Amino acid sequence: MSGTVLIYREESMPIVYSIHNNGHNIHTIVSKPVTSEDFIDYELTHAFDSRISSPLFELLEIRQGAFNNISMDDISRVISRRKELGQPPIPHNCAIVPSMNDVHAWNLAKFYENMALLHYPENVIVFGEVRTAKIWLGVE
Repeated sequence: MSGTVLIYREESMPIVYSIHNNGHNIHTIVSKPVTSEDFIDYELTHAFDSRISSPLFELLEIRQGAFNNISMDDISRVISRRKELGQPPIPHNCAIVPSMNDVHAWNLAKFYENMALLHYPENVIVFGEVRTAKIWLGVE
């Protein structure tokens, strides 16, 4: 993913995302433990970022322990909040790559994968490693 434009970054922020390829690719890394508010803010910020273009291909990497404070209720709240804002989401493919040993993050990612099927025009798949996720997204 070339042409990096960092847009959600502060040194203390646990979530960093960058936009590439004229707005068609997002690469997000959740590197530190996040609160439910951090996660919801991130989801809403990038969901309505005017620099993002369709078709969109999103890679979300979740480091070990970063989602320890996130619950399935928080995932459901994100979906509800996005609906409340009234702007339709951009159809896209999203690859989620939780840390291999983080069962909690895996369970949340799989829950989101299933919820997205019901509520969004996006394909979400949970992968075990970044390389395969990038191949599926067509960004490698």
